[in-house]
Amino acid sequence: MRKKRSVFLWTLFGCIPLLIFLAYTWAGTGQVVSGSPNYINLNLYYTYTPTDMAVMKNAFGEASRLLFNSTNGQIRFGSIRVSTNSAFQNKADAWVNSGASGASSAVGGLGTSGAHMTFFEDRHRWTNEDGPGANERGQFGIIHELGHYAFNVYDEYQGPGDTPGTRHLGYNCVNNTSTVGCIMDGGTTEHPYHHRTEWCTAAGGGLTTAHQTSPITRQEDMHGHSCWEEIVSYSNSQYGITVTAPTAVDTSDPAGLGSLGWVTIGDRLRYVLTLDRSYSMSVDNKEPLAKQAAALFVDLCKKDAGEYIGVVSFSNTAVANYPIREVVTTPDTKTEAVDAINAIALENMTALGDGLRKSLNEITGSGTVSPDASAVEAIVLLSDGVHNYGTENPAAVIPDLRTRGVRVFTVGLGDASDPVYPLDEATLIDISSQTGALYTHALDATGLSSIYANYAAEVRGMDSYPEASGSLDRGTSAEHKVLVDGYTKEETFLIHWPYGDNAFNLQLKRPDGRFVVPGMRAVELVKKKQYVFYRIQEPKPGTWTMVVTASKKVNVGKKQLRYTTQALAKAPGLSCKVAPRQAFYKRGQAAVIRAFVAAGGVPVAKAQVTGTVRLPNRREVAITLYDDGNWKEHVDEKANDGVYTARLSDTDLVGTYQVALKINAVKAVTATPDEIDPKWKPTSVKPFIRQAKSSFMVGRQEIKTPTTERKR
Repeated sequence: MRKKRSVFLWTLFGCIPLLIFLAYTWAGTGQVVSGSPNYINLNLYYTYTPTDMAVMKNAFGEASRLLFNSTNGQIRFGSIRVSTNSAFQNKADAWVNSGASGASSAVGGLGTSGAHMTFFEDRHRWTNEDGPGANERGQFGIIHELGHYAFNVYDEYQGPGDTPGTRHLGYNCVNNTSTVGCIMDGGTTEHPYHHRTEWCTAAGGGLTTAHQTSPITRQEDMHGHSCWEEIVSYSNSQYGITVTAPTAVDTSDPAGLGSLGWVTIGDRLRYVLTLDRSYSMSVDNKEPLAKQAAALFVDLCKKDAGEYIGVVSFSNTAVANYPIREVVTTPDTKTEAVDAINAIALENMTALGDGLRKSLNEITGSGTVSPDASAVEAIVLLSDGVHNYGTENPAAVIPDLRTRGVRVFTVGLGDASDPVYPLDEATLIDISSQTGALYTHALDATGLSSIYANYAAEVRGMDSYPEASGSLDRGTSAEHKVLVDGYTKEETFLIHWPYGDNAFNLQLKRPDGRFVVPGMRAVELVKKKQYVFYRIQEPKPGTWTMVVTASKKVNVGKKQLRYTTQALAKAPGLSCKVAPRQAFYKRGQAAVIRAFVAAGGVPVAKAQVTGTVRLPNRREVAITLYDDGNWKEHVDEKANDGVYTARLSDTDLVGTYQVALKINAVKAVTATPDEIDPKWKPTSVKPFIRQAKSSFMVGRQEIKTPTTERKR
């Protein structure tokens, strides 16, 4: 039998407008909380009416009751935080679409970037077989998918070779007629299965819920034991909570369920840029290029749209160079913030922990800003060294960041093996992974603007088109094509370069061949010394062209001028994310890489997912991810479910591995749901192309903490 795979929990989440989303995780704002009982806080994104909200609140209340019953009073839902903010796209990991199709879920996906459950409003908000089909019990569907997603269990109604979503007659855990167990054998609308309240218990245990080992169901094939045995093991190893399998069958509701918390949160976006200002930033142009990248992030903020920006820096101490405030036109917040960034002066040490704490205090107003006031809160932290000073260790701040739900996107700048200025990548990966964010390594500072632009997209729930770089002689031009898909509501076309004031100009050509004219309606043009971007609202689908021209007059002492183009898309309902199974691997341990692709609110199959992994020695290895259900070759658990996987065996080097993927979905179809409506069939999706990036570490490099920093 296949052994259980462990999953290191870290996440970035997705959601879509006019849909419902549930973030069920300890990273981000959702949490698994240890206690008696253990409970899980949820995020719900839902464009609602008061009547709909009352129905949905009842559905999740009944789902909490079923979870509490099925775990014998050991686990329930805690609070559900509800928001209409579309920036939740990377913070929610359950999506509920309109309509009445079947549900699906990534197995063991809780805490993994891009993984999610998919539900449908007209099927899963009804609790008493009172929906459009007169057979819906949405609470059962929610908990069934939660079994996959949070407890790593598999379906019991089919065998290992069966088509996902289909019921194989005779393949049932316990038996085919039970109204008691197992929850993993049944669907939202399948009477009487959807009245079940129990998970199957150990085979041969003498209970009426005993797991059946023959015929071999998917749960038996993948784990070789019952759902309860997996729940006990997985909850302990992944969440650090202790639950106990039942010794008797009791279908009654236990006492002590408690009320479901239901809180409406705001639509503000609060960001803090946190910059290392130690003296090591004075070498190799780190300081000026870091300031350029931070300024680009600021300029990508929107004025008068409920966004807040702050700037913190750290060395011997941590200070708020620009206390967090709303981005508005008058006074010009962006100009003030950029001026504050440029005024940062270098000092000696690296008080990284104090920098984290100061940044968190800016987000929370030192405790005066309620977490219910903001929908998205994030820190972008850059360091080129090792924590070696200050009053607080970075690890001590992480629990408070997680409790608040603040994600920390980290950037490691420089060479980890530098004998003078070593870089502690392990700490930066630990911070990002534990808060549900990303870590990116920049070997030199010329790559910082690309990283900050990608992070500006990530924190807003946006995706990126594959970036492109080039070099031009003075006075020459080049064209870069960008496919704008039918899901995109806003596209930002960006060019930036490390050296030479006003070295490039950008023109933008629409699919009809006409150039975009600055000042046109729904067009924003920003031109600065090191970057230019157009932000277009409701862009026409098709191939857009970025025309890049190198200035004849710029003087940087080089014949050719180098630049990078990027395109950032706000496309509600479309999400392409990649994540390793774990943030840290042992040397020589095969790394499992998964990508999650969704469009129109549902997972997408038949996409081409290819890319590279950059090894610590900077060698790039080509990689292809598969959605074919071939566990032996590709560690893929289910065919055509929108989860693409690959195994990387080349992990002999200690250090950071960076994954960069291209998702080509020009011939993709909707993925096969876990529970299939009789009328369901795969349909083509609108063509789209995206990139996705992530990192993991092999071995934890032991960095000797320097007590001083030396100037070069």
